[in-house]
Amino acid sequence: MDIQHMRPIDTDLHPVCNRTYLMPTYSIGETYAMVLKTIRRRDSGLMIYGRPRYGKTSAMLYCRHCLNADFPDLPVAIYNAKREVSPHKGNFYISLLEVVGHKRWEDHSSVVVKHARLVNFMADAASRDPRKLFILFLDEAQRLLHAHFDWIKDIYNDLLFRGVTLLPILVGQRQLLDQKKSFLRAGEEGEAIVNRFMLYEHPFRGIKAKEDFLDCLGHYDATVYPEASGWTYTRFFLPEAFSAGFRLQTYGDILWEAFNDSYNALGIKENMEVPMKYFTKTVEMLLIENADRDGLDFSLSTEACMRLIQESWFQAATANSKAAHGLSER
Repeated sequence: MDIQHMRPIDTDLHPVCNRTYLMPTYSIGETYAMVLKTIRRRDSGLMIYGRPRYGKTSAMLYCRHCLNADFPDLPVAIYNAKREVSPHKGNFYISLLEVVGHKRWEDHSSVVVKHARLVNFMADAASRDPRKLFILFLDEAQRLLHAHFDWIKDIYNDLLFRGVTLLPILVGQRQLLDQKKSFLRAGEEGEAIVNRFMLYEHPFRGIKAKEDFLDCLGHYDATVYPEASGWTYTRFFLPEAFSAGFRLQTYGDILWEAFNDSYNALGIKENMEVPMKYFTKTVEMLLIENADRDGLDFSLSTEACMRLIQESWFQAATANSKAAHGLSER
């Protein structure tokens, strides 16, 4: 390989290989706009929902990344809800103490002490920013039970007495909508939970438009790693092809049509929506598995694109989703 095409780091250390990169899709941009609106209005009740594998967790991580950049002193924490049959208040507080960054989260202490530590720590963290807000993303929120919401409400109220507003943001699957209906049927207590945590429904989408699809491909062509090295993601894996003008975005039409053909083969009437999981997996395989085939004349065929999409399991997962929806509607 020509010295000008020698990669600056080992391939295994690249974000594409270890899947540690974040991609600003149109849907993620919409989601972040909703988060910013929530912050401006100091309004709790945002509920972000979508189907599995659509990139909700990545969207949440991207929102945290943007918040850290836009509001450096604003505390942001992410709690990953666990599936529990009989939730325990003490264990819940331990988990929250850990995610907010309290050093003594493992200490054996009473529930009262854990609660006080949590409120004091969150209040101190929020006081460093003039807005006095604490953002708490609750991932896999469909797993939360009535008791969890009551405990979060207690924290919310105690923080309010300290002049701090807790903004819990629910992120989860579509079951959240059913959970919301169940709470509303439960009477005043359920209504209070909905008004506090589930007021604004924000659907999170996959890639629906070709324009968004092309923009995402362009992200690989333009994003540089290591920083300021000049090595974009595409160039890193296909340096010779890149020097000859190869860009993923140039093959956007072929890849988009290949996804459409794979989707239409399933006989689904609804318009295609590509989950981020299978879009990124397709591109990752394209880059990583073709690195050894790099050359000035490297190109992509329709057949190669179809094979990559098939091996990303997009078609199999979409078929399973179709079957699941068919069963749920009976």
